[in-house]
Amino acid sequence: MLFALTLTWVAVAPVIAQPARTAPAGPLRGAEFPVERTDWFSVINFTNDWHAPRMRFIAGTWRQIGVHEGTDIFAEPGTPVRAVIEGVVEQVGWTFYSGWRIGIRGADGRYWFYAHLREFPAGMQIGRSVDAGEAIGLVGNTGYGADAGHADEFTYHLHLGIQEADGTWVNPYPLVKRLYRAATEAGR
Repeated sequence: MLFALTLTWVAVAPVIAQPARTAPAGPLRGAEFPVERTDWFSVINFTNDWHAPRMRFIAGTWRQIGVHEGTDIFAEPGTPVRAVIEGVVEQVGWTFYSGWRIGIRGADGRYWFYAHLREFPAGMQIGRSVDAGEAIGLVGNTGYGADAGHADEFTYHLHLGIQEADGTWVNPYPLVKRLYRAATEAGR
């Protein structure tokens, strides 16, 4: 039997190097890790995927459409998602790429973006205040569809993004790593 191997080269636009901007280096008073550990066997995994290329299959070819501006925290479906810091809900609802999402303006002026949720608690609406550690949704895999509720295009995870008050998105990974370490040391 003869097998033919076809290689397809994909042109990828170079990612323009930008100065590394990261989430706040110092402690955030009352900050909480955003994914609740349901028990010690819970699956929680994350890496520094900041500015990883984002590709889409368009007209028969893979094309880079941007870079990842956040940290993905992989967890079991339905794991509670908690607000990292206190703030006020500015956005809640559906978007094509992000699926069910919540945007919270923190007391620190930053915008905290939680995406791909399965659902949110009743009463989660624009203008509502939330406390650090408060449940704001459940880990899901929604998004990449025009119809609200579209799911199952990727693995269950929380996308966490942080935008400075000046509009610049920053790498949340160092903060997520510190908050995870603090939560596990505290037995949470």
